[in-house]
Amino acid sequence: MFYKKSYSVINGKKKWFPRACVVGKPVNTQALAKEIAKYCTASPADVHAVIRALPDVMKWFMSNGHSVHMDGLGSFHYKLSCAGKGADTPEEVSPEQVQAVRVQFRPEWRKVNQHSQRPLIDEVEFIELL
Repeated sequence: MFYKKSYSVINGKKKWFPRACVVGKPVNTQALAKEIAKYCTASPADVHAVIRALPDVMKWFMSNGHSVHMDGLGSFHYKLSCAGKGADTPEEVSPEQVQAVRVQFRPEWRKVNQHSQRPLIDEVEFIELL
């Protein structure tokens, strides 16, 4: 994981913190499929087709009230944002209050030897980006 030194002003004082950074362009679906194919018996084209279908399948399940959990990755579910437009009574609650529908992601975690581990961030090495 790359980081840069960054500061924020807290209580009128400048405090320095590491800030996570990304480098280069995002990894696209095709590159992801090629890399995943190295770990399984599927061809890069087959993996690519599955990855392309994933958003539609997840949308179908979530729009039908389910959360989607992917082993080793985490869970996805819909979250509604009403931006302070609360109702005074339960009878007044309606979909018109919804400002936005968002997808909430919760990374997976496991208990290992009384410690919580998140597979996506296990063994992260910090490298300062100058």
